[in-house]
Amino acid sequence: MPIIRKSSNPDEIHVYDKEYWWAKTPQERLAAALKLIRRAKAIYYANPANPLLGNGGQVLKSDKPIQRRGR
Repeated sequence: MPIIRKSSNPDEIHVYDKEYWWAKTPQERLAAALKLIRRAKAIYYANPANPLLGNGGQVLKSDKPIQRRGR
């Protein structure tokens, strides 16, 4: 179970996240980055309005945001 840190100072949370990330091995960091990239591409491709990514393309943001119901 992951450790949950709480703080009234938002800067401390950034420090905890940084310590956690750099405590991982390079292989663990690479695996986490690959997992995030795959998840981002799946979300991007879920919207049929987005064009296909070319070879080596990056998902920076949705090309055509999904229209939401008005509030």
